Amino acid sequence: MKTSRRTMAGGRPGAAISIMIAIIATAFAVPVASATNPGAVPFSGVGAQDTRTVTVAGITDFHGHVERGEANAAAFALADAHNPGNVVPVSAGDLVGGSPYESAFEQDRPTLAMARAWGLTVSAMGNHELDRGVRDFNRRIADPANGIDWLCANVAAANKAKGGRLSHVRDYVIREVNGKRVAFVGALTDALGAVATPAITRDADLGESAVHAINRVADALSDGDESNGEADAVVALLHADASAAEGLEPGEALDRNVDLVYTGHSHAVKRGRTAAGAPVIEAGSFGRQMAVQDLVITGTGRRAKVDVRDVDLGNGMVENANAAGVYDLAGLEGAHVGQAAWRSAGAGETAPVVTRTRDIYRTASARARRVGSRVVGTVARDAYFGKVPSHGVESALGMLVADAERDAVRRAFYAGERIPVVGFSNDGSLRTRSLDANGDGRITVREVDSMMALQFKVAKRVLTGRQLKAVLAQQWRSHGGRLAVNRLGVSSNVSYRYVAGGGAPLVTGERRADAGHVSIVDLRIDGRAIDDDDLVIAASNSFLLQGGDRYTAFRAGADYVELDEGYGQALVDYLGRHPKIDIAAPVTGTVLV
Repeated sequence: MKTSRRTMAGGRPGAAISIMIAIIATAFAVPVASATNPGAVPFSGVGAQDTRTVTVAGITDFHGHVERGEANAAAFALADAHNPGNVVPVSAGDLVGGSPYESAFEQDRPTLAMARAWGLTVSAMGNHELDRGVRDFNRRIADPANGIDWLCANVAAANKAKGGRLSHVRDYVIREVNGKRVAFVGALTDALGAVATPAITRDADLGESAVHAINRVADALSDGDESNGEADAVVALLHADASAAEGLEPGEALDRNVDLVYTGHSHAVKRGRTAAGAPVIEAGSFGRQMAVQDLVITGTGRRAKVDVRDVDLGNGMVENANAAGVYDLAGLEGAHVGQAAWRSAGAGETAPVVTRTRDIYRTASARARRVGSRVVGTVARDAYFGKVPSHGVESALGMLVADAERDAVRRAFYAGERIPVVGFSNDGSLRTRSLDANGDGRITVREVDSMMALQFKVAKRVLTGRQLKAVLAQQWRSHGGRLAVNRLGVSSNVSYRYVAGGGAPLVTGERRADAGHVSIVDLRIDGRAIDDDDLVIAASNSFLLQGGDRYTAFRAGADYVELDEGYGQALVDYLGRHPKIDIAAPVTGTVLV
């Protein structure tokens, strides 16, 4: 019979005082124990040797934002000053992928170099680590030279075996810190199919649910059997929204052998609990936040007791990020980097991790300026190609990108003379708020690549008129009896109207029994009415045309083909042929009034 550990969780008073004690102890090499944080500094006093503290500092969804790397380095150094030598930096996934230009143009080498500088050696595998496919993940991201143990327990066992598709992924890893064995177990969102192409979903092959996989591993690590691994504490790194870890239903709940859960994927700041009482913490995104917790561990193995306490990074330099134990890192870079909380006590020097991280960013930024400053197009004065749409219509940016994808397919296949071509773009494939980031009217390589930073190709698929209407109707979905709309970018040669349930016009946000059923009517392409049996070529990025972002109606089409051209290059080419581009009119997707 398996025995579960008893997990405790609570706030930790007096943390700022503990930090200063730890800094002083480091400077003078005097072992000191804080009464409010037993074992924060290794010691061997009578009756205390069985209780030790291990600090975990977690980020999630960093997405290659190396411009914030210095602040993260400073926060990791603050955590180390709190508990010198006993900190484990971790990531809950999406460390890379969809990255800003400074990291993306060098295939995220600057981000991976920063992770090495920080000492980050443990990460859950996120969906964006797979953006370029499983083979690329194995070769580029999971290269052992990067020094990161990538974790995903719900990948099928055959895929993690030697010779399997994801042979560099493990269920868990154990770090021995301050005399305690802390296991980190990783898992990936069960909804991978909604955020990855079918090819990636097939190759990743999630063999079980994330919660089931974490419980399976945590139970084995807590059963008293040293032959299958044994841990004194278990931390789950789950690349899924915090709600996935908070499930209460049988089969959906994490059990008592999980002591702390870091989640990600939704880019939110959240705090909750598992059904068994362990903290569930989601620490935002893009390097803007960090979670820092102490595991105060008494005893060993299945008899260990783990008290999870939030760490106050103290000194008034970091603020709570609207969730206990999660800290806003704004202000930790630049002018604040030399402050005493992370300087070597008495030495007056910035922590080496901060200096190394700063140097990595400066080198990457200089290279990015040289390569990315080339102007590839211009926009008309006062034109705004941003993601903020007018009420009831898609954004001008989405339409522009859709026009560019359409143009690329027409040129590649000489299409459009007999069969009309429609372009599409999805909001998730556009990573910045606007195309002309600095408003100077000139569009550079960097601005395009920062906005279109994912590794998608230009693709095309043949649809019938009926299938095209089904795609357009999937922009409207029912949530709690109300109609919610998530607009696609649709090329400017398209117009249509929509009604609810074939009846009266529908206003977005209106509550109605048939709100989930929207019909597309009066569909026209290049001014020509499209019947249900007519053929249409859909042009977009490879992710969307394979049913990404839950636009599954695209999969009903035929003759799917990818071009050997990135979806961002299509926009570069389009801008080059259309100088001083302005907002297209009329706007598509006409709303019935």
